[in-house]
Amino acid sequence: MNEERILAELSVSKGRRYFGAGTQMALGLLLIYIAGVQPPQNVFALVALLFFGAVALWQGWVLWCSTGHKLVLTSQELRDTSGRRLARLDDIDGVDRGFFAFKPSNGFMIKLKESAPRAWAPGLWWRIGRRVGVGGTTSGRAAREMADLISVLLTDRGRELLKDGRDES
Repeated sequence: MNEERILAELSVSKGRRYFGAGTQMALGLLLIYIAGVQPPQNVFALVALLFFGAVALWQGWVLWCSTGHKLVLTSQELRDTSGRRLARLDDIDGVDRGFFAFKPSNGFMIKLKESAPRAWAPGLWWRIGRRVGVGGTTSGRAAREMADLISVLLTDRGRELLKDGRDES
C-alpha cells in the first residue's frame, strides 16, 4: 500500500478531551442522580430525566471515542485516523473560516462540490450535504493552519507544489 505524505494533522489535546467528555458525562450522571434522589411526581418528568441523562452519558462516551482520533490532511484527501474520509481535495469547492461562517468553534467550514452522506464525529467534525464542519474541541490555531493549507492546495500554485514535491521523492 502506498503511504501518502501527511501534510497536516489536527488533534484534540488531552485537557480538552477530558473536559469535554467529562462535562457531558457529569451532566448525564447529575440528571440520573436527580431522578433517583428526588424523583418528580410526574412520571413523564422522571422518564425525561432518565432519558436525557442516558443520552448525555452516551454523548460523552461518543465524544471521548471520536476525539481519540486525529484529522489527517494528505495531498489527496482529508480523513481521520480511523480511516473515514471527510472529503477528497478534488471535491472541495472552498474553505470558509470567517467570523460569520456556520462552523464549529475553533474550526472551519469546507464547502464540497457535491453532496456527501451525513457523518459525525462529535468534537472533531461533521458533514451534512455539501458542508463539512471541522473543529469543536480542537485547537483554533492548528485548525486555522489546516484551513489555510487546504486553501493553498486548492489553488493552481498549491497543486504545482504538490507535484514538484512528489517528483523529488
